[in-house]
Amino acid sequence: MPTSPLPPSPASSPAPDRRRARPPGAGRGLAAVCAAVLAAAVLAPGAAVGGTAAQDGAGSGGAEVTPAAIDTVVQEYREARGVPGVAVAVTRGGRTVHAAGYGTTPSGEAVTADTPMAVASVSKSFTAAAVLQLVEAGEVDLDRPVAAYLPEFRMADPRASRITVRQLLDQTSGMSDTTFPAFTREQPDTLREAVAGMRTGRLAADPGARHEYHNPNFQVAARLVEVVADRPFAEQLTAQIFDPLGMDRSTTADTERDLPPDARGHLRILGRPVALPEPPAFGNGSGGVISTASDMAAWLIAQNSGGRGPGGARIASPQTIALMHTPSPNSGSYALGWSTGETPRARPSSSTAGTCSPPRPTRRCCPPPATVSR
Repeated sequence: MPTSPLPPSPASSPAPDRRRARPPGAGRGLAAVCAAVLAAAVLAPGAAVGGTAAQDGAGSGGAEVTPAAIDTVVQEYREARGVPGVAVAVTRGGRTVHAAGYGTTPSGEAVTADTPMAVASVSKSFTAAAVLQLVEAGEVDLDRPVAAYLPEFRMADPRASRITVRQLLDQTSGMSDTTFPAFTREQPDTLREAVAGMRTGRLAADPGARHEYHNPNFQVAARLVEVVADRPFAEQLTAQIFDPLGMDRSTTADTERDLPPDARGHLRILGRPVALPEPPAFGNGSGGVISTASDMAAWLIAQNSGGRGPGGARIASPQTIALMHTPSPNSGSYALGWSTGETPRARPSSSTAGTCSPPRPTRRCCPPPATVSR
């Protein structure tokens, strides 16, 4: 359908080199293998750490959780799964119990707690937080239409004008890969281009009717942050989340071309992981954050401390943090950028995870779970 010119962007201008993602099924005989996993977990307040008696069995039946015990679990996991490199952070309350790296990166360097890795769809939790900070500031209303803040957001479906900000974050917008394939279309280079590319898309359901996981929801949300905050999304995350939490090694990227060498992945070929370039893909807002285990520990501490980071800085109110982990009526267990559930001992928990590459049988996978237990 005809489109009007794009409005000026505070973020960036379109790059000339636009490429199409490789079609699903290319190299179908290759099995997926985890490349470099950034795992982060929060212990419930009663879990035993470093000699502290356990008051509740949120861990392994009240057993003491020590750095050495964590090392053993991770090494066993690596050996069983053949994962080349892993970085792990475990926190309890307002402190980091253990952060460490194991194995090697695709370039052969030793993985440490400060090795930058792509956190994939864990990025959605940061995008949700950036939106909710604007809600706290009175600049955005979750239940107003997206178009009220982002007039450039249009689709070839009149129902799209009713999509609210909340419906982007809980993924009940009605957008779907069945009607707008995110990875097999021509890949954009900026958030502005990503939103513009949706103008030919249609909805698969009425807004608010059902939950369906769809990366463009969070690309629209990130672009909304850019426009309302009047600066690039990366700058907003740095100023409002990364810097206050002391996440000095974290940033966000647009495409696979922006990934540092250590954030790239592997394929398993003849039973061995082989480092290969990532396929063309756009991920900012939905999967673009690059971080480290040490930095992700600060993110988890903020989730379990009412929005306050390890240094005492607050990025959100306790009410906002609770809202992030609260599902909507039609979103099932999915909240705002987080999936909710229970631990084996029925304690409430939230988690977020994802893969770095387009979901295909040959993907380089980098599933970095971040889990909060309460």
